[in-house]
Amino acid sequence: MKRIFQLLAAFAAFGIGGASARSEHPNVLLFFIDDLGWTDIGANGSTFHETPRIDALAANGVNFKRSYSANPVCSPTRAAMMTGKAPQRVGITQWISTAKVSLALSEVTIGEAFQEAGYRTGYVGKWHLGKLDAVQPGHQGFETTVAVNRAGQPSSFFYPFGKGKRPSNVPDLKDYKKGDYLTDALTDKAIEFIDQGGDKPFFLCLSHYAVHTPIQAPAPLVAKYEAKKVRMFGDGKPEMGEEKYNTLARVRQGDPKYAAMMENLDSNIGRVMDHLEKKGLLEDTVVVFTSDNGGLAHRRRDVAPTSNAPLRSGKAWTYEGGIRIPTIISWAGMIKPATSEARVITMDMYPTLLELAGLPLKPEQHVDGISLKPVLMGESGGAATRDRVLAWTYPHVHGSGHQPSDAILSGDWKLIRFQSGEATELYHLADDPGERKNLAKQHPERVLELEKQLDKWLEQTR
Repeated sequence: MKRIFQLLAAFAAFGIGGASARSEHPNVLLFFIDDLGWTDIGANGSTFHETPRIDALAANGVNFKRSYSANPVCSPTRAAMMTGKAPQRVGITQWISTAKVSLALSEVTIGEAFQEAGYRTGYVGKWHLGKLDAVQPGHQGFETTVAVNRAGQPSSFFYPFGKGKRPSNVPDLKDYKKGDYLTDALTDKAIEFIDQGGDKPFFLCLSHYAVHTPIQAPAPLVAKYEAKKVRMFGDGKPEMGEEKYNTLARVRQGDPKYAAMMENLDSNIGRVMDHLEKKGLLEDTVVVFTSDNGGLAHRRRDVAPTSNAPLRSGKAWTYEGGIRIPTIISWAGMIKPATSEARVITMDMYPTLLELAGLPLKPEQHVDGISLKPVLMGESGGAATRDRVLAWTYPHVHGSGHQPSDAILSGDWKLIRFQSGEATELYHLADDPGERKNLAKQHPERVLELEKQLDKWLEQTR
């Protein structure tokens, strides 16, 4: 009889046979979305996109209103997520377009940290941290990998997800048919991984290619938003605002295909959450929902698919629209629902998830991140994140029109310095979240102070 009770207790600890006692080490599910802007979700202000399941996740977890990506484009931020380091520390400051650049195998990734601790590890979807076989997630701590291509976007969101032998083709999805949609397929594979079960907790990164280009979505959803656009805005052309370097930024959301992609993505987030609940795993799973950079709202010539208003600009720019992102962390019954003004950044996910999972930290690895557990658990130590200094460097020209720039945020003061030597910009975000009133001339002492901090950060992290 004693042996039976011991077995029942063991089953309960790993969520077998229904939900009961929590296990010592919870599962971790990371939704890593591509090009998702801060205001693309209803919980952060969107009225055109419909995202009820993501909004519910925000309502049941901590919604970080001042969350930032490590970089305004994808590969550097993804490197920061995997390593807990500022992107330039690992030599990745631009989206990867050549086999010569990749995330070094010497880095102990977050996947390896969980794998070493006995977790089942899985990676589904976009990687974009190297083109060669030897640097794919299967060599970086993820024992199960599915649908990882060799590029930054898919060839197509519809089956067969690409033709020929292009790097952007998405592999491992042969069991689908014409008309099947990529975001649905990735969710299927994520659910399959969860169901593999066993006596180990899991760490799963579900890295959707949505909502990156190509902007494609199921036809019925597109038709829904075509009608909604006419109801809300009429049938005219999208409003565009003039921006730096003779570029244009979308003033408001209203692209039907992009909104349809958003709704489909939202439904698939809901599918995974419903499955966790059905399996009795919801209270034993830490869930993170975040993005790799701001929404694509700013282009040199053609119309971008979203707007990050009231934030300025978008992907590839160090204005708020390019680096402020949605981040939600939820753990049913353990994390009290809240909204937070804490300043957080991509590198924080590595130590945060280790600590929430009851695993030892790796301070020599995640040197640029801090654990957000005090914030999530309502502990007094979380106050330090509100006045935290954060910084960025994007030393590249981008197709959106961006010219190389660095930026630093201290409290509510934000400085942007363009490497071409043109006038530095200074904004007070509490009064001017849209970064329209340059205060550099009025506060030269603040500019000097922040530039010194920025230079020191650049020197320390290169």
